[in-house]
Amino acid sequence: MKVEIVIDFLHLKRFEQYQFESELMTQFEEHNINIWASDTRLIMLKEYRTQNSLIDWEIKDQACIASVFYHIPKKYLNNLYFFMILNFNNDEIELRLKINKIEKNELVCKKYILKDIDELNRIPFLMEKAPESDTFAFDQKFKKRIMKFNEQNDGEGDLSLEKVMDDYFNNYLSNKQASKLKIDSLLQIGD
Repeated sequence: MKVEIVIDFLHLKRFEQYQFESELMTQFEEHNINIWASDTRLIMLKEYRTQNSLIDWEIKDQACIASVFYHIPKKYLNNLYFFMILNFNNDEIELRLKINKIEKNELVCKKYILKDIDELNRIPFLMEKAPESDTFAFDQKFKKRIMKFNEQNDGEGDLSLEKVMDDYFNNYLSNKQASKLKIDSLLQIGD
């Protein structure tokens, strides 16, 4: 995957290019590290084109990030990320073990190794949020089924379903003990 794809994705998520003072930016440019920020997160990106460059990342890139750590604003210190974008195909076991080791090491910052665009969905703050569905709208489903039941029974008995439902949703959920006393009167049980 190319770094441009991730940059376009970050643009969609309202990240903007971040600038340090010129000396620090020169250091990042020498290491081909792009810096992007939102209101709460700072992301550093680097594209790796060979397996050897990835293996040497601790010596070169992590050291570069660590050297500017004190210049990073405090609001980003706990939300600092390094996206390592792989632009080569290799599925050797040695590489997979190295990737696993890199991602588990949160020294200096949190690291994600990205091979394709779908891997951005495993980063919690970049995940696509599913639109709210009515799958968990239990209250609405319950009300509809009770009303349907009431229509089918056509007033058999003295059960006032509207009163029972109103009491359940307005009183019982907040104060179960006091509402229990009302059940007999709502069901119109008595002499």
